[in-house]
Amino acid sequence: MKSDEIPKVDTVETHIPGLGKIKGLSYNDSTCQYLGIPYANIPGRFRRSVPSPAWKNGEHDGTKLGPYCPQPPRDFYPIPSAARPWLEMPSADELNCLNLNISVPRLPSQNGSKLPVMVFLHGGAFVYAMGSSPIYDGRILADASANVLSKPTIIITLNYRLGVYGFLAGHDLEAYNKQHGDCGVGNYGIWDQVLALRWIQQHIAGFGGDPNQVTLFGQSAGGVSVHTHLLRDEALFSSAILQSGLIRLCGVMSIDEYQICYENMLLELGISLDLPPAERVMQLLAVSTANVTAAMVPVFITPVITMGLCDDKVLIPGGIPTYAQYDEFKIPEWCPRIMLGDCINECIIWNKAWDNLSPISMAKDADLSTPTAPLLLRKMESYLGAEKAKVIADLYGISEASTPAETFTALERFTSHGMYSALNYFAELASPSVYAWHFDVPSPYDNAWGGMAHHSFDNVLIWSVLKHTLPEGHQRIGEVMVEAWIKFANGEAPWERFDDKKRWMVIKESGAKMMTREEDQGRGYEIWDRLHELDLIKDFADMSVELCQLIVDVTDHG
Repeated sequence: MKSDEIPKVDTVETHIPGLGKIKGLSYNDSTCQYLGIPYANIPGRFRRSVPSPAWKNGEHDGTKLGPYCPQPPRDFYPIPSAARPWLEMPSADELNCLNLNISVPRLPSQNGSKLPVMVFLHGGAFVYAMGSSPIYDGRILADASANVLSKPTIIITLNYRLGVYGFLAGHDLEAYNKQHGDCGVGNYGIWDQVLALRWIQQHIAGFGGDPNQVTLFGQSAGGVSVHTHLLRDEALFSSAILQSGLIRLCGVMSIDEYQICYENMLLELGISLDLPPAERVMQLLAVSTANVTAAMVPVFITPVITMGLCDDKVLIPGGIPTYAQYDEFKIPEWCPRIMLGDCINECIIWNKAWDNLSPISMAKDADLSTPTAPLLLRKMESYLGAEKAKVIADLYGISEASTPAETFTALERFTSHGMYSALNYFAELASPSVYAWHFDVPSPYDNAWGGMAHHSFDNVLIWSVLKHTLPEGHQRIGEVMVEAWIKFANGEAPWERFDDKKRWMVIKESGAKMMTREEDQGRGYEIWDRLHELDLIKDFADMSVELCQLIVDVTDHG
């Protein structure tokens, strides 16, 4: 199935034991999709979701996409829109957004042996995007798995709660949750994912899937989610792929820190802090979805709003690992197969957060900030102290004399290292049985991030929905990636494990090749080792997060 093809679309029906009859779409009398399937219900704002009841009248119309979580607008996205004219885009709906989409690479009448399953958790800083986005349409990947690679694989995407609806926490909300019999607070979007994974375990066999061969994969906040489920230690999948994100990527806040965010939300919405805690919650619950969504923008400050996990000691009873535990990545016995990788230009996604380091805008392209070295160095010194700041600045070639262009490049590089690739490196050394990779393919699109192997561009190649918009070389390396991801989901090795020869699969526009650190010059391994020797990895990572997510400002009452 070509990415720019308008397929022949028909309907198909099948019966799912325990649920009833479902109508879906078939494409070219082959790949099927069952859309908008509810997997959980939301009893109210800031409440844990509960398993969804049986389908009404024992039927579900899976020919339409389900609603997604409300979210603030995003002013820039570096990937073109994908066309899908046979489907209407869904609407946002705060309390009816928990649904999933299943793409099956054959008709129900062709079902034989159970197929492996891939479940994708989308990124978007836990604030943006949706599993029903055209870029994550699973029909191309499912079709390629069967008709190109002869490894038919079911692809599942899902919607979960985002932004304040999925992650706002605080002591008031903790007490509110306790009143309803729930432990902990916040992390509602993660608990939504748990119910989705349990639903898949219970029902995927009815769609021809094998519940014992489920690969959970996610990118960015989706990678954070996958790592969280590994640490939760509930065997809801058997293999995992973490693209551009370990657990602390989007930040982690205590209940006390989230209480500040919560109170800032109250103030932004005109709710008095002098009210009793229970009354404050009730007034917040009464605010319209539109107003709550709009209030996120001033409260969470950064141009790309980012919301992190709450370390409530319930989501992960032992507590969420800190950056001081960067070299303690562990693989659970129940999920022994893990892929782990990153892109070169990960932190370009947060470049507008650097505007406070920029007294002037870049004349050539206002979409890119122009941080100046003196302002960056002062920020680093105020956060780390002069001695530590100087060590990191020297390792990345930042001095008072650095030009704005040099400063921008160095800042993007060291934050990408501090939040992604250096942490992956130590995770790979700690658990070397992983399949490790680096993604170096530059975007060919004509926008501010063109020419960069930027955060999320790997998704374009893997999902293949925009394949027709890519140059020939990008199409070919995309096919290599698709084959690797599908092979892994089918229980095969995508390439050699890291512990075989301490090598990474380095994915470039010209092809993919296993490389040692000596062959992969300029990546930054020597810098990371030096920071490790100096016991500066935690400071390095924390500083990177602060520069991108402005946690100090977000948790300031002002």
